[in-house]
Amino acid sequence: MPITPLKEQSVISRFLAKELAGSNTAVARLEREIELLREYRTRLVADVVTGKLDVREAAARLPDEALPDIVEDGIDLVDETGPDFEEADV
Repeated sequence: MPITPLKEQSVISRFLAKELAGSNTAVARLEREIELLREYRTRLVADVVTGKLDVREAAARLPDEALPDIVEDGIDLVDETGPDFEEADV
């Protein structure tokens, strides 16, 4: 089985690390932003449920029917809170 020489492997590894550094940084920042948005969503829902945030005025301005073309096909709208969110069969 042919194996690339260790020196060449090292050169390739350094090259890839240098080339992917920007992408890795962007991915890390986006993952952190997603985490913060999830925390915000959780806090927002908790504030609405506990009555700390009054949404009656905003709810009154919502359209009677959801517009079907607002959501693009292929987007998964499953709540990302995990399987605990689903109701258990009793």
